Amino acid sequence: MQYYSRKQVQPQPASRRIDRLRCSPGKVNLLYGPKPVFHISHSVAGEQLLKSQRVAVIDGANRFSPHTIATIARRHRVDPEEMLSRIVVSRAFTCYQMESAVADRAPAFLERHNCPLLIVFGPLDLFYDEQAPMRDVHRGLQHMLDTLETLKRKGVAVLITSGYIPVPRGRGHLFTSLKTNADAVYRLDVGERHFALLVEKFTTKTERMNYELRVTNYE
Repeated sequence: MQYYSRKQVQPQPASRRIDRLRCSPGKVNLLYGPKPVFHISHSVAGEQLLKSQRVAVIDGANRFSPHTIATIARRHRVDPEEMLSRIVVSRAFTCYQMESAVADRAPAFLERHNCPLLIVFGPLDLFYDEQAPMRDVHRGLQHMLDTLETLKRKGVAVLITSGYIPVPRGRGHLFTSLKTNADAVYRLDVGERHFALLVEKFTTKTERMNYELRVTNYE
């Protein structure tokens, strides 16, 4: 087994620390790091739900927490049941189910319900299953990436959240492919005395400059 350790994923020199994650419409955003990345993703979902918008979640890592959404609702004095009624969760337990959820079912749902945000938890976790033939893995991942490109053109904001997990030998390139195809990449760095959300990648120089104007510098 190989792991995505901190040593392997050190940010580029141009990376910046930010105070929050914003998902722009028509962009695929990748957030990765230790387990708290899923809490950040719930916060992103909560922001949309508080605007009375719908959110779709595809969970391949068993990390979606209704309790967390309810806590966000109560913090803002909103009825938790009402807020939860606007979020739809689809769970996947195999790479084939993940592919189908993202590529076959999500586009129609998002369009039918005018849903502006799709969050995908652990899309590669199931593709790391060594029982899945690499031929199927490559085809399924490409099918998902092609679908995400289509969703971008329709103005959907996509947040992909990936935690650190063991990766079988010969499958590490799957994460590289996911990262390459993302418009923006964020990494959560957590240590004994620090907690930092870092921006590693932007689509264009203009976006990077605009984002850096909103950077919170803790150094």
